[in-house]
Amino acid sequence: MLWLQATCCGGESTSLLNADQPDVLAGLRVLGVHLIGHSCFDGGWDERPLVKILEDSASGALPLDVLVVEGAVCRSPPLRGQGDDRPLAEWLKLIAPRARFTVAVGTCASFGGVMVHGRNRAGVTGLQFLGTRAGGLLGEGYRSAGGLPVINVPGCPAHADWMFGTFLALLRGRLQASDLDRFNRHKVFYSHLAHHGCPRNEYYEFKSSADAYSQQGCLFENLGCKGTQCESDCNERLWLGRTGSCPRGGFPCLSCTSPSFPDGFSPFFETNKIGGIPTSLPLDVPKAWYVAISGLSKLACPERLRRNAVTFERTGAEPETEGGDDHDE
Repeated sequence: MLWLQATCCGGESTSLLNADQPDVLAGLRVLGVHLIGHSCFDGGWDERPLVKILEDSASGALPLDVLVVEGAVCRSPPLRGQGDDRPLAEWLKLIAPRARFTVAVGTCASFGGVMVHGRNRAGVTGLQFLGTRAGGLLGEGYRSAGGLPVINVPGCPAHADWMFGTFLALLRGRLQASDLDRFNRHKVFYSHLAHHGCPRNEYYEFKSSADAYSQQGCLFENLGCKGTQCESDCNERLWLGRTGSCPRGGFPCLSCTSPSFPDGFSPFFETNKIGGIPTSLPLDVPKAWYVAISGLSKLACPERLRRNAVTFERTGAEPETEGGDDHDE
């Protein structure tokens, strides 16, 4: 496995290093992977200079099962300090056709992500997508030596399980083109919504919403949560030692696994509305149904939820339960 870092923050490497079940070293051993070219393991896995690894990979002298790219690719800057003035984009075009599989980890490598925010004057792109448009650096028709397109594992950052799970499926022959969604994401991880499993879903169902951060209510209606549009299993496959997720921390989902992230989901911390109805309607609910039912849901909201929604979690006040004594929050 050759792991190359393009224009990125290193978030996927950090996520992988924080993996716990298994940890990164145990996971690589279980997969039988020999990792080369990763900056976090410089000198510990392969003693050849990086340029030599790139040359051998491009020529076929170094058989490559998995090419992993982290970060968006800039088409022009050279690979500085490595004794070669060819852009990394050029190396990738030479190496990717020889790799058995090519995997883009993180939203930047998959779709451009944060690195193409705004006007994208540097010409940065994802490997096989630029936003929602197929193409990217390698072109829409690219297929690896194993016959698959670039496998995208988006997220900002991607969960370690999404990366390990994708590697495992590829190397065990369990991932076919039919297992990928329209953006080349493994359906096992990206056919859910982050909304599913959210601990605030009871508030969501009754449209009982928080007005400020640290309150207990749903973050969708007023505070910009995009969990109903984010295709991932974040609230079912938890983070931070299997305990946390963005909504569990009181933070709105930004839909970071989407090819439209970040530009397509701004502003992040407020909800755009027309006639009091959010414009970012849930993917799993027909728009007409949502508009019709939202008003009825508010009318049917139990007083318990209405009060608790605007209770600040940091106060330590106990949420009110059905049948409990009334008290001021």
